[in-house]
Amino acid sequence: MNRSNVESSLPIAGVAYALAAVAIWTGFILVSKAGALGALALPDMMMVRFGTAFVLFFPFIWQHRKTILQWRMFALGSIGGLAYALFVFNGFQHAPATHAALLLPGLMPIMIAVLAYFLANERHTRASWIGILISSLGILALLAETMLSGASYWLGDISFVIACVFWGIFTVLLRRWKFAPWQATLGIIAVTTLLFTPAYILFLPHHLTDASWEMIGLQAFYQGVMATTVQMVFYGRAVHILGATKMGGLMALVPVFASVLAVPIFGEQWTLGLTIALVLILTGTIIGNIRFAKWRLRDKTSLLNKPF
Repeated sequence: MNRSNVESSLPIAGVAYALAAVAIWTGFILVSKAGALGALALPDMMMVRFGTAFVLFFPFIWQHRKTILQWRMFALGSIGGLAYALFVFNGFQHAPATHAALLLPGLMPIMIAVLAYFLANERHTRASWIGILISSLGILALLAETMLSGASYWLGDISFVIACVFWGIFTVLLRRWKFAPWQATLGIIAVTTLLFTPAYILFLPHHLTDASWEMIGLQAFYQGVMATTVQMVFYGRAVHILGATKMGGLMALVPVFASVLAVPIFGEQWTLGLTIALVLILTGTIIGNIRFAKWRLRDKTSLLNKPF
């Protein structure tokens, strides 16, 4: 009886962690775009993000150094920390927040589902694939509108797409290697900071003095604490409980919140393509994450006839 109650509560806990991660990720998009508009260059935002987190959590990093100092953790930090952050911040430098809100979490379910299928042998229900397909149509709708309008955001958009690929690989590896979320978070902070800091000091331009102290403080708190640490712990817990594909599907809620907020905050244009994209992404998310009894039964039956 108790075991049944515990098992039934796990999905609820997973959804709670996932929604918390969605809220923080929405704020990450808005705060990062504000930083790009506030004279902070890509290297500065990287240094503020990971440098702040490294200083604050160094005692814990030292405590878990044996877990962090291994090649798998180095791979996770390089992919989910350094590579992802480089491309995502480059995207913020060249594309509007509405594009980030669409492409980052909108493409992640697709990348995660495909990579989880091939790298982690994770099977997906028919409802999940249909939800991903509908969300993909929403992405294509906005991209098509952008291309037809002649707007030149291609460098930022490509950067967001590449960032999604790296995050998909990171998510699948995180679940496959089964690192504790807190240890994985500390590993990302340590690896990224140790790799990036020498390059920042010796070779990259610095523009921190051009930004206000208020903006630097906001970036340090949100990037270094909320986005890098708190969000990563919530995300990791949700991945462990719900699975990589289900978590990827819930991340598609971010475009709905971030796009709606980006328009009044940054004065970005609300277009027909954006409306269509948000409706399709939200619909795809709902379909991909609600349990359909008939589809689940059919999927389980078909999986019995498939080799793993």
